[in-house]
Amino acid sequence: KDCVFDFKGKKINIFLNPKPLQAMQELDLKIENLDFYENLSLKIYGLNMFMGEIKPRLIYKNSHYEAKILLSVCTLDTMRYRAEFFKDDKPLGFHFDFELRR
Repeated sequence: KDCVFDFKGKKINIFLNPKPLQAMQELDLKIENLDFYENLSLKIYGLNMFMGEIKPRLIYKNSHYEAKILLSVCTLDTMRYRAEFFKDDKPLGFHFDFELRR
């Protein structure tokens, strides 16, 4: 389901589609209400198994961020991921976790 997070006094909306999330299927990530940051980047990595890092290109348009993501296949029934935001390669202080189930 879509999620809402509190960050610096704002409600940040996170959308990952299509649902259900599946490995090896291109996903659309949309982030609403996050302020514009110069040099903002995103790093996605596994929490319960290291499978490398995914660093999608963030595009800011119409007051929101968008990215395309492709998650790897995992041997675990449930793979937990963290999506963490960085500004100038330093943690922004905002992240969200999500699960991919087989």
